[in-house]
Amino acid sequence: MTTKELSTRVDIVKRSKGQSAVDKAAYISRTTIKSEYDGVTYYPKYSEDLVHSEIMLPENAPEEYADRSTLWNAVEQAEKSKNAQIARMYKVSLPNDWSYEFAVEVMRDYINRNFVSQGMCADFAIHDSENEKHQRNLHCHILLTLRPILEDGSWGDKQKKEYILDENGNKVRTKSGNYKCKTIECTDWNRKENAKLWRTNLRVLINEYNLKLDIKDTWDERSYQ
Repeated sequence: MTTKELSTRVDIVKRSKGQSAVDKAAYISRTTIKSEYDGVTYYPKYSEDLVHSEIMLPENAPEEYADRSTLWNAVEQAEKSKNAQIARMYKVSLPNDWSYEFAVEVMRDYINRNFVSQGMCADFAIHDSENEKHQRNLHCHILLTLRPILEDGSWGDKQKKEYILDENGNKVRTKSGNYKCKTIECTDWNRKENAKLWRTNLRVLINEYNLKLDIKDTWDERSYQ
């Protein structure tokens, strides 16, 4: 029996860094998509490693968001700030012993449990690449929305401001005369603990499915570092 280290990486797609959710969607799905926000058409660099791509939607999401271009252009248009955080990018390693069909089944399960059921739209793609030693690298890219979807299908706020009140329930002013306030997250999706939780949940799920397949390898989310 071999113990393997799970590899995961979580990043935020940031407009301040010149990044685009449409670009990321085109990259992971290996498709060409035009951005309505910046007018740029994003082309995939290559496509031979694509195994599967799919969009999974939560309740209240408009049906048209099942189209990749429509979804990510809607996400871009919802963000007005030039410094906006647009999406979350998540990359995970998968066992090379798995068939493509099995990998798709497991990732649908994982993504639904951890993201879609929580209200996020998820665009995922499974790739199978090889290094110079012809070793397989089966992995999955997951692109996630940051804004909740309201009951009417519109995008909700990521954050809201709440006024700080004194003991009498009155707003408190700063020395400059403005009212004191604090920023409240509208979801708990940005909690730092989530990265560890998602990693642990993936390890548990991989080991559960490996057991069903009688694969002896076990995966551990703890880093050797």
